[in-house]
Amino acid sequence: LRGDDLVKKQSSTLGQTLNGLPGVGSTDFGPNSSRPTIRGLDGDRVRVMSNGGASLDASTLSYDHAVAVESLTVEQIEVVRGPAALQYGGSAIGGAVNVIDNRIPKAPVKGVEGRAELRGGGAEYEKSAAGLVAIGDGNFALHFDGSSRKTENLKVPKQAGRGEFLNQGSLLNSDADQQGGAIGASLTNDHGYLGFSVDTYRNEYGTGLFEGDDINNPTRIKLQQDKLTFSGEQRNLAGKMGPLESIRGSFSSTDYKHEESVAGAVESTFKNKGWDSRIEGTHIPVQTAYGLLKGAWGVQGSEFKFSAASVGGQMFVPNTQTDTAALFLFEELVFAKDKAFNAGLRFESVKVDSLGGGDNGQGNPFAADSKKFKPLSTSIGYRQEMGGGWTATSGLSYTERAPTFYELYANGMHHATETYEQGNANNQMEKGTTLELGMKFKTPTTRANFGAFITEFNNFIGLIQDGEVDESSGGTCNGSGCVPKYNFTGIKARMYGLEADGRLPIGRGVFGKASELNMDWKVDYVRGENRATGGALPRISPLRLSSAIVYSQGLYSSHVDVQYAARQNRYADNLGATPSYTMFGLGASYKTSMAGMRSAMLFMRVENLTNVEARNASSLLRDMAPSGARAIKVGLKGNF
Repeated sequence: LRGDDLVKKQSSTLGQTLNGLPGVGSTDFGPNSSRPTIRGLDGDRVRVMSNGGASLDASTLSYDHAVAVESLTVEQIEVVRGPAALQYGGSAIGGAVNVIDNRIPKAPVKGVEGRAELRGGGAEYEKSAAGLVAIGDGNFALHFDGSSRKTENLKVPKQAGRGEFLNQGSLLNSDADQQGGAIGASLTNDHGYLGFSVDTYRNEYGTGLFEGDDINNPTRIKLQQDKLTFSGEQRNLAGKMGPLESIRGSFSSTDYKHEESVAGAVESTFKNKGWDSRIEGTHIPVQTAYGLLKGAWGVQGSEFKFSAASVGGQMFVPNTQTDTAALFLFEELVFAKDKAFNAGLRFESVKVDSLGGGDNGQGNPFAADSKKFKPLSTSIGYRQEMGGGWTATSGLSYTERAPTFYELYANGMHHATETYEQGNANNQMEKGTTLELGMKFKTPTTRANFGAFITEFNNFIGLIQDGEVDESSGGTCNGSGCVPKYNFTGIKARMYGLEADGRLPIGRGVFGKASELNMDWKVDYVRGENRATGGALPRISPLRLSSAIVYSQGLYSSHVDVQYAARQNRYADNLGATPSYTMFGLGASYKTSMAGMRSAMLFMRVENLTNVEARNASSLLRDMAPSGARAIKVGLKGNF
């Protein structure tokens, strides 16, 4: 996603911004906390990155924890799936999302340039503003940006009867207040850059939950993240540094903290502090007897210390430290004009330490412990142009993922989900083998992508329900104060599905000489199976279809779209099935000139035109929080 497409899809969360791309959904824990899901996988199976480096927040630990990213200042967002995700590690077994900004200027800047944006409306009554400016003389550049976003309680369809905290068509305790900003500087030339940035992000938001189901005790989160990043790149190195054609590297240090409060009083604090670094590059293409060999390589390392504390000293995970080092290689052999073979290899070393201390609230202190893992991942792929605009692709990959600290050591009441979660220190690495097949078609006016995949997990660390326990003691349930108990357990699992999208021209010059009428379409389907029981894996989205009729003429563009989600009858929790829904929307944009601006764009969107009740099968909060009601969102973006 980039440019105008990104501007039109931007939301207050990363998950909702990407939701609807083929194979991409969202965890959708209300309007303020939504992480991307890819091919039915979420949590630590989807790696979220900032400019290729790790995002060290706490969003994988719990669905009510927001991703510490403000999309208003983002330049583009990349979604990587399949064998190409190998370079990002086992935590990208589902895929990777890379959020790219220009806080460290990467190209020469001459003079002053930038952009500003205002937007408002929507079901969350958004009021937001963002701006960035870059100043340079062609050799040295400075960057400044800032953003602010405020939202109110989410407006939902009034007929949405389910949900304990819906009042007069609003989801209570779902407002938010976000701010962010950064400064950066770099030395630049036509072949690379070297620079640094300092950025900060703040978000205070309601989770949509209430302690003890008491409307007077709202549960809220106040998070802050501060980050220092150094990065550089040098291109066109042929003949200057041996076999290297390009090299780039980055180092970032992150200090993350969030406080969870009930009725205004802080009850628990989560911290995540650490660093992440990577050096990667490409080598000079080598002409071999079999064809032209091109490739990339990289080394990566990270360390983060996670800590949790509560007023009563009761937590469901211990303080931990995780250290990771990795090496990856990726090579492609073009052995004919229209044929290429690729292969990749990644080796990791992961050490997870429980630092002990603390108590889970049931009289069980966390013990000190240490686990080491050596994940190994490989991939091979083949692509061939078939003629007539068609290209065939295929890939086979084997991926290993080390279990996370909470999959190993969790043991206690998780209040955000009202469940008791227990890890297993004997959990082994997650192992999956994926086969992908695809066809792509492209001409100047038409495009289509078709893909199918199947992943066989020899060991899938699932959160599997195991009866009920007493909330206060963690012991046997005696009929009152009981909550579901879930264990992080290794099982055999299978996931398979399909993804397709494209653009089909309908007509040209229909309403004007330069006008175009096109149809954009998308479809995706994924199914997850517990091979031990034959049942479903949790939170899998159903079949989704969408189509949009897009009209454009010169600087004007508009569309009418429809989204359909089938009923999801396969579920692995006590929330039950989600009904099907069909949702309509409208949108329009117009590019124009404004005083002091090189260009400007006005845009608007009508969401959920028919005001239907829609519930996301991927959401743990789906029974309480439906999607937003009918609303209009408008915005203005200017470049100078």
